[in-house]
Amino acid sequence: MRTNRMVLHRASRFAAVALMAMAGMFAGAVPASAGPAQPSEGEIRAALESVADGSWTESDIAVLKQVPEIGHSVPDPRDPGILVTSPQQPGSSAKQSGSRSFGVLALSCTSQWAYVEKNDVFGSRIYRFNVETEWCYDTVTKKLSSIDRADGYLSHTSWGIYFNTWEVDSKSVRGDRFSGYHNKKAAVDYCVAVYGCYTQTHPKINIELGSTAGANPWSWKVSSSSAG
Repeated sequence: MRTNRMVLHRASRFAAVALMAMAGMFAGAVPASAGPAQPSEGEIRAALESVADGSWTESDIAVLKQVPEIGHSVPDPRDPGILVTSPQQPGSSAKQSGSRSFGVLALSCTSQWAYVEKNDVFGSRIYRFNVETEWCYDTVTKKLSSIDRADGYLSHTSWGIYFNTWEVDSKSVRGDRFSGYHNKKAAVDYCVAVYGCYTQTHPKINIELGSTAGANPWSWKVSSSSAG
């Protein structure tokens, strides 16, 4: 992850007022006599910076877990992310979703969906990065005709997770028309109450279509992925 230490991103400026309002609520949420003293502001800030620059230790994770309002907005650096494909696994042939006839052409179209998920330091899902693809091919020549849909989006986001921009947003049918690709990579800002947006992650999913993914034009596979 690449750090944007403690700098509020322009896309989440609207959250600043809410962050400050929540600060008072969190500060008085737990009486001093209710349990061990919570970490200081300096300790929390240091733990966030360590997660952001990759120098974190288990002690940093423990500090963040002592403040659930913070910990549930912090991605777990120990979690590599979980890749899920639907309805089939990478490398298997996609199920055909429909056929279309255009004059002498007989096109068949198929679609697939893949996503990666990231957890917070408590092990709860913090976001899901989705990529959906639909492509068509000639059933006679086995060549790809088009990539009709190439969507990417975040879902199941916790508070403090903000989409920033697309770093990679590309799709193409290759020149020989026997293969194609759909690649998505996002920049996602992480923000927490009181401390603002402290780092950025870069989830990606790269999908290969056609002969590079298998023997048939409806074949596909996730060639690479990352939760950031």
